[in-house]
Amino acid sequence: MRTPVTLLSASAAVLTAYGYLFGQWADLHDQRFAVLDVTREWIARPLGLGEDFGPLGLMLLLVAAGYAAAAGRSPRELYPIAALVVVLHLLPPTAGLVPLGWLAVLTLVGFLLARGTHLLPPGYRWTGQLAQLVLALNAVALTGFVPELPAAAAFYPLFVAGQLLHTNRAGLLPAWGCGLLIAAVLAVVSIADRVVPELDGWWYPLAATYAVLLGAVAFLLAGPTAERIAANPVVRWLAERVWWLIPLYAAVGHPLAELLPHPAGLVLATAGAGLLAEAGHRGSRLLFQRTREAV
Repeated sequence: MRTPVTLLSASAAVLTAYGYLFGQWADLHDQRFAVLDVTREWIARPLGLGEDFGPLGLMLLLVAAGYAAAAGRSPRELYPIAALVVVLHLLPPTAGLVPLGWLAVLTLVGFLLARGTHLLPPGYRWTGQLAQLVLALNAVALTGFVPELPAAAAFYPLFVAGQLLHTNRAGLLPAWGCGLLIAAVLAVVSIADRVVPELDGWWYPLAATYAVLLGAVAFLLAGPTAERIAANPVVRWLAERVWWLIPLYAAVGHPLAELLPHPAGLVLATAGAGLLAEAGHRGSRLLFQRTREAV
């Protein structure tokens, strides 16, 4: 069922651009945009969503990725991105240059864990998903010992939520069991909100609740209208390149935005991130095509 995954992924690309490119750049440079001000005052604050919908976008993408992983989809786009992020993170001159790169690494780990869960008998796959939640909770508990792991692990339950929605959709888990385990998903995010200092005050459990509800609606109620929207070339382009776009928004978009006066700088930043995402997407596709031919 590719349509809901496409819609959620494309939505994540737009929301994260709004939050981590436009919104974050405006805050860092003390700029005011009427659209940002109105959205923050009348939508984000009443709904309890901070950081201009950026975290909500990340969570929607994790829900979509979890569903795709449970459906047996390949994470091939994530391999080169995760490898690049790890290498840049380990090299002192470039450490921290990919602020949102951890998402690709976290999701790739999730795909590998989901593959292990797939080895269980179909009726017991929910136990593997519950085990993943326990692992995430243990990672959250490492606050103070492993600096960056707990904050990233706090997002992982959304990946599990996507798997649970697929398990329910496939008829392998009754609705009441899926509901109980999704409550556990939100409980882990809530615990992380209390114990991880970096998450304090951002109301991530509320964003996680919205992401799960939106994911459930997308997967359970998708119809002809959703299929027509997902078939739009722009929507498909965003969905297929979202994993490249998200780390590029801040790593490349912010420096490009400073080259020209605003708003021309933001137009340049958007175009630059899009072109590099296109290059990364085509390069990874070519790499896997040649690898397949070599094998």
